[in-house]
Amino acid sequence: MIKVGIYGPAQLDDAVRKQLLRLLLRHPDVDLRGVASPAGNAKPIAELHPVYAGETALKLERVLDVSGLDVLFVIDEENLSDEMWQKYVSDSEFRLIILGNAPLYRNGKSADVVYGLPEYTRKALVRGARAAVSPSPGAILLELALLPLAKNMLLNAPVDITVSGGIDEASVAEAGMLLEKVQISAKTQFNVSASAAAPYERMDLHAEMETPIAREEIVRLYTNAYDDHSFVHIISGSGSVDEDLRGSNKCLLRLDCRDGRLIIDASMDALTKGCTGNAVHIMNLLFGLLERTGLSI
Repeated sequence: MIKVGIYGPAQLDDAVRKQLLRLLLRHPDVDLRGVASPAGNAKPIAELHPVYAGETALKLERVLDVSGLDVLFVIDEENLSDEMWQKYVSDSEFRLIILGNAPLYRNGKSADVVYGLPEYTRKALVRGARAAVSPSPGAILLELALLPLAKNMLLNAPVDITVSGGIDEASVAEAGMLLEKVQISAKTQFNVSASAAAPYERMDLHAEMETPIAREEIVRLYTNAYDDHSFVHIISGSGSVDEDLRGSNKCLLRLDCRDGRLIIDASMDALTKGCTGNAVHIMNLLFGLLERTGLSI
């Protein structure tokens, strides 16, 4: 069993911690040893979140003992203390996963911390990495929607993007940095506009760009890019993705071509696939587990 701890954030009713608890308490290979926050008040987790009644006797502490842990999830990089980092430096068996608000680590603050997009950095995560940062939800959706194009040197025209669910300028810049690493010559000019807010924590993206390639070839490239990954799926049909993805760790992509333009519709649950589910996916890879372990939801 993997001995796990969670630290942060300060909010007692934080949605990220609540969903991370949901995944880790029900993960077959996890022994959740402690949950703490700067605002910890020793209140039982099952009182803070009654949905976990009968599942754990843990309390939300102010201080977390990291000495016996195999991995620590830190929600928001501001909560990563010197003590926690020293544990990582001094213990070669210890793993560290940062999620939530983490712009500095996503921008390469430490070379030790792998950018945790499993659909792109899976090899690094399974071949000795010990620390990773989960991308921002908006960046994940943008990256998954456009990564196969960059891998095939096809990201060569401005992309018009309509989004709902909170993709901000920082997310766009983060995705642009990764895509330019994949395709050195990539012209990541994104023309982004927002539509009405999505329901619950859902994120939707509609992208259009010029392409000289037929739809069948585009579908083949995307299928090949994701056929050995567990959580990104190409679905048939046209128009927006109307499936309810609440709590799912899947990203659904729909592809079409009209009048020389490629049309991509992408959807996911920002709180799961875009954050906590991706972080658990990272943990599975760091410890050599099957990708879908604890995430078949």
